Amino acid sequence: MAPMPRLTMSNGTTVELPEGEPVGSVVSPDAVAARVGGILRDLSFVPGSDASVEAIEPSSDDGLHVIRHSTAHVLAQAVCDLFPGTKYAIGPPTQDGFYYDLEVPSAVHEADLSAIEDRMRVIVQADQAFVREEVARSEAVARFEDQPYKREIVESIGQAEGEVSPGDTVSLYRNDGWVDLCEGPHVPSTGRLGAFTLTSTAGAYWRGIETNPMLTRIYGTAWATEADLEAHLRRLEEAEQRDHRRLGRELDLFSSPDALGPGLWIWHARGGVFRKQLEDWVRDLHLERGYDLIVTPHIA
Repeated sequence: MAPMPRLTMSNGTTVELPEGEPVGSVVSPDAVAARVGGILRDLSFVPGSDASVEAIEPSSDDGLHVIRHSTAHVLAQAVCDLFPGTKYAIGPPTQDGFYYDLEVPSAVHEADLSAIEDRMRVIVQADQAFVREEVARSEAVARFEDQPYKREIVESIGQAEGEVSPGDTVSLYRNDGWVDLCEGPHVPSTGRLGAFTLTSTAGAYWRGIETNPMLTRIYGTAWATEADLEAHLRRLEEAEQRDHRRLGRELDLFSSPDALGPGLWIWHARGGVFRKQLEDWVRDLHLERGYDLIVTPHIA
């Protein structure tokens, strides 16, 4: 009989893990993933040898990464449920949230986000388990026969950073029959999600190349708790209130006529006074610090 793996926890204690037991059985119930031997893993991962183990809590950077990535999968699943025939591309986490690029049979507008979010919450309430599978590349291509973007990723493995690792096998995650191509890890089940909202839609060329198909990109944000989500949304509201473009118009400082194009500002009389004061202050500061002033043509 093989010896039981000895796991060294982040607090220095050691635990012997019975054969076949997942790492999730020895970490805190609140954890969403674990770092095993320095590698981020699902809680269903079964260590085959001695290793260090760190529980990944939801509010940590790694925990938020896992939550947002998992929520992105649920977003794509919900869109596929509501818009049959959807082709799904990629859905990474971002600094404050996540997005997913999809080719949807009919246009998706911001007015549709509420219905998509409602469907996501149905999936969350169902507490569907995220099940990891490792399959041969040929099997993955067959599994994604009707998903051209996923097929392209599998067939070009290792060429695009951050999609899937090179090798003869790839990892899939399925929940309730819906399957995505992903390295993971994910939360144990959809029921661990919930503090999220969808924020906007945009167009995005597949792989950022303008000759490729234009996809629908749906943005969202996800957090460890509802309180964290509400705090983030308040920060966004406050940032919008302080947006210089909005304040500039409201205070009659400047405007950007359509005839000139966005970002080309016309300074009004009040704005001209403010601009002169700022320019004078910067100029005087440079002179005080020993710099010489030169003037170049605008085109330079």
